[in-house]
Amino acid sequence: MKKLLAIFTAMLLSCTFIFSQETIKISQIDAVSKGIKFDKKKDKFKNVTVITGKKLTGKNPIAIDLSKYANKEVEIKFYCDIKIEDSKNDVNEIIWMINDFNEGFPEIAKKKVKTGEWTRMTGSKIVHLTGPRQLYIPTNSIDLENSKIFLKDFEVTITGESLTGKPVKLKNWLEVEPLKNSLKSHFDYFGIAVGWNDTFAVPNIQKGVAYHANSITMGNEFKPDFIFRWSLPRQFKDFKGENGKTVKVPSYTLKGFETCADILEATKKNNLEMRGHVLVWHSQTPDWFFTENYDYDSELVDKDTMNARMEWYIKTVLEFVANWEKENNNGKHIIKHWDVVNEACADGATDQKWLREDSNWFKVYGSEEFIVNAFRYANKYAPKDVSLVYNDYSSYNGSTRSANGGGKTNAILKVVDAIQAAPDARIDAVGMQSHVQVEYPPVSGNVNDSFEAAVKKFIAKGVNVQITELDIANAKKLYSPMKLKAKYKEYFEMFIRNKKTANKKGIEGVTIWGVTDDGTWLNSQSQYKGHTQYPLLFTENYECKPAFFGIVEAAE
Repeated sequence: MKKLLAIFTAMLLSCTFIFSQETIKISQIDAVSKGIKFDKKKDKFKNVTVITGKKLTGKNPIAIDLSKYANKEVEIKFYCDIKIEDSKNDVNEIIWMINDFNEGFPEIAKKKVKTGEWTRMTGSKIVHLTGPRQLYIPTNSIDLENSKIFLKDFEVTITGESLTGKPVKLKNWLEVEPLKNSLKSHFDYFGIAVGWNDTFAVPNIQKGVAYHANSITMGNEFKPDFIFRWSLPRQFKDFKGENGKTVKVPSYTLKGFETCADILEATKKNNLEMRGHVLVWHSQTPDWFFTENYDYDSELVDKDTMNARMEWYIKTVLEFVANWEKENNNGKHIIKHWDVVNEACADGATDQKWLREDSNWFKVYGSEEFIVNAFRYANKYAPKDVSLVYNDYSSYNGSTRSANGGGKTNAILKVVDAIQAAPDARIDAVGMQSHVQVEYPPVSGNVNDSFEAAVKKFIAKGVNVQITELDIANAKKLYSPMKLKAKYKEYFEMFIRNKKTANKKGIEGVTIWGVTDDGTWLNSQSQYKGHTQYPLLFTENYECKPAFFGIVEAAE
């Protein structure tokens, strides 16, 4: 969405996060009465903890003390085998939870356990312990007076920042299983956005990106500004549009195509595919493209002229890519998807005003006609097996009463309707940019502004969804690696729930907007001044952050 190569307005802060990991064994359970015995034998198993309900005393007697982690944010992973002997109940619902009222009594593991059978319980959760807390079984869920509980292979692993335990060394991005492998059964592709000179032209970065992703998006290099190379046209030829209008267009090969060819070659070399970003956009398109005689100081052209210019530009870019693929890749597509139109909808969209009116495109057309025509021309010149996408930010904003003005979801739905109503136009997917925050929007839930609600609305229109520019900002909050991990996990669990299948439309791919935290565009944004953002999966040293493993866990 934004300029990946933006000049930072503030110096990035260097920050090192030291993670520690500790393991708690069952021997640390509170044993305040004769009701708990350790290291017993049961069913040929050794080291079994036996809990006799009628002998227990005290509050929360079946509990693990977590007080040393008070006021810390930790990930708790839980594992044990449990057996219950109960003279009254055939089944008991066992819950291991934390006695933290402020956090809503987080449940770590929950399962129905049949009397007389060993049952394995596992669970994990990232929690903020607001004080001295315990991991415990609430005794009101069991008929303790008539029960015995047996526990074996009990283990709780606590991971967090600045704990007292053994430091956790972050793994290099080439030392782990490729992320694309974890996601290959869920999505058609997994992508990472890159720049050219600062990232993807560097062989080691190419190697790492290709190791984890099977798709890339160029942050800038396929946008009109870059393809024109910020140069006014000086030599012209005639181009006759399908509307019969003849216009003057540049007669030379567009200067940016040289870099585009280098990028396509590097993409091929690394066995990657690409999302083309972007053909029609109000930003990073030169103002002279819309004026008489390509003169900055002249008036805007009329619609007929602009239609012909737009058609020529789309045709020129798509034919350049097709010819390169034919000459260098046996005609096999490297660019599999195109963002045809980007960010045409208004931030505060209403039913009456739903398009961005500060755009030169809108100023020329005064309606959605330019969007429809862009998809008509793209459909005319793009291969039929290349998907055509409308891409926008805040696409989850479905309420006119929301904090930032709302209604963009409905505006995008209007775009889809308009394109689908045109007989010679084609739209295959909505691109949801997804520059989100840890605390907003809600990922799921029965609310207008939940991300998942918007996904379902787009799918209901008969188009796929692509998550095109995902990053998760800590915004003005203190960066929490564990919160970021939890949020990435939550998003990918939702993405997977709504994935495309053979029988239904859905989410077909996800692209992360950037490689490492030190290169994120978010730190150039005025709304985050004074608050360094750490929104991505890898550190500046190409180490896998906890957020990386949040995605892996979601995919399991």
